Amino acid sequence: MVMWMDVLGEIISYEFGFLAFLIGAVATLFTRYSSIPQIIKGFKTKKMDDVSFWLIFHLTVGLALWVIYGILIDDFVIIWANAVGVASNIILLGLKIRYSVNPFG
Repeated sequence: MVMWMDVLGEIISYEFGFLAFLIGAVATLFTRYSSIPQIIKGFKTKKMDDVSFWLIFHLTVGLALWVIYGILIDDFVIIWANAVGVASNIILLGLKIRYSVNPFG
């Protein structure tokens, strides 16, 4: 009887681990997609004056720290989600600097 309880516990742990991974992956897709429309708009209009440099900068630093945290605790979802965020926000920073009259103001 104990053996079946151990097997059941492993199945539940595995399913919860997979469910947690799945939720993290879906959350990543939604949060990372959020910057894509702004990137596309920046490339199309070549105008980024309405976007705050400091918002993007602070968000990028925070995401980079999450990447480091994910590395320290060996969590692939945290690393992947935030590394993609860092990359997309670096693109936004580049667009902001290139296409703004006063990028830091």
